[in-house]
Parts: sequence; C-alpha cells; structure tokens
Amino acid sequence: MLGTVLRRLDGVKGAWPEVARQSGVPYQTLTKIACRIVADPRVSTVQTLFDYFAGSPEQSTAADSTHAAH
Repeated sequence: MLGTVLRRLDGVKGAWPEVARQSGVPYQTLTKIACRIVADPRVSTVQTLFDYFAGSPEQSTAADSTHAAH
C-alpha cells in the first residue's frame, strides 16, 4: 500500500498542496512521506492517502481538475 501511495505521489508532485487539502493529510506530513524522509509512516496516514488516490483516476491529477475549473 505504501508503494502505491509513493508512486502516486511521485506522479502528482506539482499538486501536493491540492492532494493534502483534498485528502485531509497535512502538507508537511505528505511531503515527508513523498520525499522518503519518513520511512515508516503511520498506517492511518498511508490508508488516508491510499483511499484518496483510489477515488482518483490513475492518469488524472489534482492539478488537472484545478486547471479544468479555470
């Protein structure tokens, strides 16, 4: 599950603030996980991000939806 979350975070790197906002995971926490600073994050945090990405199409990013609205 962590590997999937890391891969998805890598894919939406420019949209991390939006991912943090929409998922409810604090931005600093998200960046520490994404940058591999925290090697063993809380299961609940990883689950929250996993669930967020499960509701997002693989190729779509939070930034895409932001740009589409403008």
